[in-house]
Amino acid sequence: MTKKDRVQPVRLKGFRDYLPDLMAARLHLMDIIRREAGVSGFQVIGTPALEYAATLLGQGGDETDKQVYRFTDHGDREVALRFDLTVPFARFVAEHQNDLSFPFKKLQMGDVWRGENTQKGRYREFCQCDLDIIGADSAAADIEILATFQRILTSMNCGGFTQAVGHRRVLSAVIRKLLGDIGEGGETSALIAIDKLAKIGRDGVVKLLAAISGADAEGAETLVSLLLAKDSAGDTDLRAIAELLAGDELATREIDRLNKVLNAVRHVSPKGAGKVRFDLSVARGLGYYTGIVFETTLDEAPGIGSISSGGRYNDLAGRFTSRELPGVGGSIGLDRLLAALEETGKLNSETKRPVFVAVASDDGLEYACEIAATLRAAGVATDLGMVPKLANQFKHADRLGSPFTVTVGGSEAASKTYALKNMTTGEEQKALPLAGLVSTVKGALVQ
Repeated sequence: MTKKDRVQPVRLKGFRDYLPDLMAARLHLMDIIRREAGVSGFQVIGTPALEYAATLLGQGGDETDKQVYRFTDHGDREVALRFDLTVPFARFVAEHQNDLSFPFKKLQMGDVWRGENTQKGRYREFCQCDLDIIGADSAAADIEILATFQRILTSMNCGGFTQAVGHRRVLSAVIRKLLGDIGEGGETSALIAIDKLAKIGRDGVVKLLAAISGADAEGAETLVSLLLAKDSAGDTDLRAIAELLAGDELATREIDRLNKVLNAVRHVSPKGAGKVRFDLSVARGLGYYTGIVFETTLDEAPGIGSISSGGRYNDLAGRFTSRELPGVGGSIGLDRLLAALEETGKLNSETKRPVFVAVASDDGLEYACEIAATLRAAGVATDLGMVPKLANQFKHADRLGSPFTVTVGGSEAASKTYALKNMTTGEEQKALPLAGLVSTVKGALVQ
């Protein structure tokens, strides 16, 4: 191939490569999620990356639809890459409902794609780790979701974090009470505006709310002031909200349930790391939420944004089935969490460094392979020399960070021995018997 025919090795903007240490940290976090979800009875599923466009569009609102990667495939079908795992899950449940036992608790981990502006910790391809419970509209299901995410994040040793919990129906009731008759479209606009509170600030949101057709300008000021006011514990004043909505029976029931959920999650969550805060300004941009919503930030990396979020979506599966299947769930944005842990120095990025078996001569190769196989069978991570010259193999072992090398050649093969070298201190033991290989190497690793 000539120089002019070579393609410049450049990644697409918003996409990311993973070197071994970072990938090891990523897999470590996924293992924690899988373990903690498993002990709570969540079952693992998978769905395709590609869905019919009609399945995905119209569920996240106009802003989300603009971010969806969609195209016509080779069969002239309108298809799209999933922008989250929740909508495909709703399709999955409707399609397989006769094979599932409800309430159904699922864990799914997979990549999603959004054509949005990139920034620190925000990519166009990223992994979401979703927990959902479908088939139960109860405080117990809400508690189970919030508490499981609390336990997962605590197990990750990511430091202090805050799980801010809001409620879409309660927030909608407050919007209608204070802004007046703005209609369904106006209410959606109000939710989108409130969701931008952290980005554009108080005055910016008041301006957006007051501009909604039919909105009460004074009510917009009162609404934002109510959302920003916090009690001594850092919560939105739930008693003040209850008093404001005292005549609304549905809102009152939702407030009572919300209070139970918050109290229970605070009671059962692990102590010391995560805080649970009621924050009615948490609106969540996606249009399918109907009950609790939540966003979680790391206390030491607030600029990264939410690393875990979700909520209740009782009407989502109704697009695919007439059966009532209320749901609640949430997601950990794994790649944003990785970026936050890198920033705070809490990333567990240590790859398991292998013991290196160096081959001193061709007549020792088969014996070296036998030694490597023996160590691997005993659970010891082991690499094997594959280039000529022993010196080059030792250089490679050093670059890999191997703690020890096992060196063999023809004479070691004949005598069933080996040499063990500590790559940190340079100390070397020769003519060690093969019979004690595993215990000797494991003992050296422990020391």
